[in-house]
Amino acid sequence: MGEESEAAVMKIALASSDGKLVAKHFGHTPLFVIAEVDENGWQILETRANTPACDRGAYQHSHAQFSASAELISDCAAVIAARIGPFAQSGLSALGITPLEKTGFCAEILDGYARYLARKNAPGRGYRPPGRHPCFDAGGGGEYGRLHLPVSAVCNIKCRFCVRDINATEARPGVTAGILRPAQAADAVARALKLCPVLSVVGVAGPGDALADGAALETFRHVRGRFPHLALCLSTNGLGLIDRVAELRDVGVRHLTVTVNAVDPAVGAKIVSHVTLGGSVYTGPAAAQLLLDRQLAGLEAAAAAGMEIKVNTVLIPGVNDRHIAGIARAAAALGAKTHNIMPLIPQGEFADAAAPDCLALEKARAEAEAYLPVFRHCAHCRADACGIPGVNDFSRELYSGALEFRCGNACG
Repeated sequence: MGEESEAAVMKIALASSDGKLVAKHFGHTPLFVIAEVDENGWQILETRANTPACDRGAYQHSHAQFSASAELISDCAAVIAARIGPFAQSGLSALGITPLEKTGFCAEILDGYARYLARKNAPGRGYRPPGRHPCFDAGGGGEYGRLHLPVSAVCNIKCRFCVRDINATEARPGVTAGILRPAQAADAVARALKLCPVLSVVGVAGPGDALADGAALETFRHVRGRFPHLALCLSTNGLGLIDRVAELRDVGVRHLTVTVNAVDPAVGAKIVSHVTLGGSVYTGPAAAQLLLDRQLAGLEAAAAAGMEIKVNTVLIPGVNDRHIAGIARAAAALGAKTHNIMPLIPQGEFADAAAPDCLALEKARAEAEAYLPVFRHCAHCRADACGIPGVNDFSRELYSGALEFRCGNACG
């Protein structure tokens, strides 16, 4: 790193077992590699031995040891690990340490971070070319940023693992620091571009469902009017998709993520407790069948409309873990291009369930890959995320105290 550089230097901790590869969960890591990085490059400062907080092969952990691990790297701005659970993410965020999930060689991760800082700070660097999406495009991960606008406060289904909330600390889907009004969206995008010049995609991913009301579509109209070069992205459970495909196409949505956790109503009924449609509430297998029918119809119609489709699936051991290939096969047949299989975060009615371990997750991804390319770098993004997934997050700077929020029904 150049001694005469005036670039801001960031200290980062990387969870590792050998000092070369980031492949450990935060709670399992025996050491942290401590590095400094700026736009001119990076250097390894030291390694710090750590006592893992999680017992080997178990899902129990020591809160006291998590605190000790966080204190060990309290001088760092960010920590990068293969996985960081909700409890650890909350504790790290409270200390001002940004938790980032990414795997790979330490050197390659640090190279990518330095390149990002160089692009961000280079004179004249502005908007990135449109269309590149960090969760869809090969080569886009680590290079391009995305912004989630938290405008969708309500949801039309209730998944048994879902706990939506308003807070500024948890790093998981369904969580946001507040609800943004559609009329505020374009101003938020303008501020986000200053924080993250490599922003290429603006999306709506909750904290409720983006098609449960008209807020997402109204938001996209505001954004497209001022920033027509940015790609638009939407994430939905698919219940209302078939009714909105034409509107999504007309407003310019190019990327669509649909969460499909089952293609068998008997399996789906174990995951979804109820569905609300047209003023009626459905439960049990009838709810699962209704959701599935509308998801499949919506996927087919969206593909016919030219949208790039990614299917998300939450892997739940003992519930849908033997069902993944069937989901991938059905999604591929209807026009999906990518499959993202995410491990269960134990909460809600599944609070006592075990999250899938790395072997189970890799097995499911391998089964899906027989039918669809598998996206393997999901960062469990919040509904108000801003930045490059797994590299940085500017949501606090973007939203804190600067925008009007309302709770709506997001906490329900």
